[in-house]
Amino acid sequence: MHDLRGVFTTAKRPDGMLCLLCSLTLCLLLSACQLPGQTSAPTSSSQQPQASSTSAAPAISDSLKSQGSMELQTFQQWITQIKTYEGQTDSYQQQYLSDQHALQTARTVSSYQSALAQTRAHVTAIQLPAAKVEESRLQQQLQQQVSDWENKHPHHDSYNNITYKMGFEYDNQTGIGTWINDDLSAAKTLADYQQIIENTNMYLTNFKAYVANSSDTTPSNQVHQTDLQLLTTYHKMDREVLVVSLAEQTMRVYNQGKLTKTFQVTTGQPDKPTPPGSWWVESRQTHIVFKSSDPKGSRYWYPDTPINYGMQYHSNGYYVHDSWWRAEYGPNTQFPHQDVTGDTAADLGSHGCVNMSTNDAKWIYDHVQLFTGIIIY
Repeated sequence: MHDLRGVFTTAKRPDGMLCLLCSLTLCLLLSACQLPGQTSAPTSSSQQPQASSTSAAPAISDSLKSQGSMELQTFQQWITQIKTYEGQTDSYQQQYLSDQHALQTARTVSSYQSALAQTRAHVTAIQLPAAKVEESRLQQQLQQQVSDWENKHPHHDSYNNITYKMGFEYDNQTGIGTWINDDLSAAKTLADYQQIIENTNMYLTNFKAYVANSSDTTPSNQVHQTDLQLLTTYHKMDREVLVVSLAEQTMRVYNQGKLTKTFQVTTGQPDKPTPPGSWWVESRQTHIVFKSSDPKGSRYWYPDTPINYGMQYHSNGYYVHDSWWRAEYGPNTQFPHQDVTGDTAADLGSHGCVNMSTNDAKWIYDHVQLFTGIIIY
């Protein structure tokens, strides 16, 4: 018999590494041959589907909301101003309500900023129309008040038998109203209209003082309440100021609110009135020559005229100066009259300047400085 032990001892056993490779190969084959509809299980947690997350939108800050509230308040103030001067506000009120709703319902910073920008644009857009409405109303008030006054206060001139109107310096035919019309014709910007509004309010203030002063029986060489009121209004109680009363044809000089000197003057004739307002000395000059801006042959033309003392108070050529050809000053000398000198140039009021005797003009020249205030009413 054959000894079988030899067979078993000589047979080879499978190698361990070979078994491992076979197992891996089988797994790969099985995973590549999946049945339709089957999915393989994820092999790691990194392959798990991630849940999407949305970050919260930033909140609208209190500072931004405050800006919105301020713009709405400003918008409403402009609307109220237009109403005050009897302008139409329907379209602006609708814009306001729309802007208010947009700001209140905005939920994101960007939508709020967009609504805020729209509101600011509306606030900017309303300002020029509002200024135009205000100026138009102020101009109407001035014209109406002056017209009513003039119609009730005629001045009959016995010299030429012509009836003039007191207060012509303020009307819109030859007076300050023509300045307003000229300014409005040239106005383009908001700043232009704001300046015209400021000027018109000044004219209204001075005309009110003119009316009150016209019935004041206080002697011309004493303090007048209208003078003090104007000094207070224009913040000039703490300095030297020349105050010219058109109704009285008088200049009163105040220093620190105290009357220091009084002079009689002659102001502009009806066709060439002296401009009322709150002005100041722009220059001080001696021994100058005035040249007429009107052509020779015009009834307003005058020959070259030497002036001893001149204080310009408005850049359009308006001065306080001596008029050595005159002998008479004071009430009604702005109207045609017969001056005792016999000089026909003295028979009319000035061309808009404030005329004084040579000695009086010298006193003014010696006592005023650049920027000394001059109130004419």
